[in-house]
Amino acid sequence: MRRLAILSLLLLTGCGEDDSPKDYLKIAGGGLTFNYRYSEATSVVVAKQMSPLPAGSIVEATFALPGGQGQERVERPAITGKLTYKLESGPMKGIRKGEPLKVTLLVRDSTGLVIDRDETRYTSDVNQSDLPSLPLVQPDKPNYIPQLENLK
Repeated sequence: MRRLAILSLLLLTGCGEDDSPKDYLKIAGGGLTFNYRYSEATSVVVAKQMSPLPAGSIVEATFALPGGQGQERVERPAITGKLTYKLESGPMKGIRKGEPLKVTLLVRDSTGLVIDRDETRYTSDVNQSDLPSLPLVQPDKPNYIPQLENLK
């Protein structure tokens, strides 16, 4: 009987809080986009919340830039009740067909410690040089007035 009681106590000490890593966000979508209005290419990542984010946490994305130009970091504060986060790089130059560009999604707690991480890669199916280098519409005018002379 005494052994059974000790064994029960040992088993119960294993119960309680789970210290294993938690999935807070998962990459749900994104990719390389080209905005014809401004003739700009960007990288976008969309994250879906899997578990409530701790108060004061930060959602961060690191985008690899084409041609080994380094990385760009974008961050947003976590918002209670927000279920998806969209993070977008600034305009990119030199995107090449078939070149994989890595995107890393991080969740940092209020002290800056990384508490969740997810990664993906985006690959363009066209070279940026094959896309219009000038806007196809006048971006500063209403009604998107076409500038067909900017077509190649």
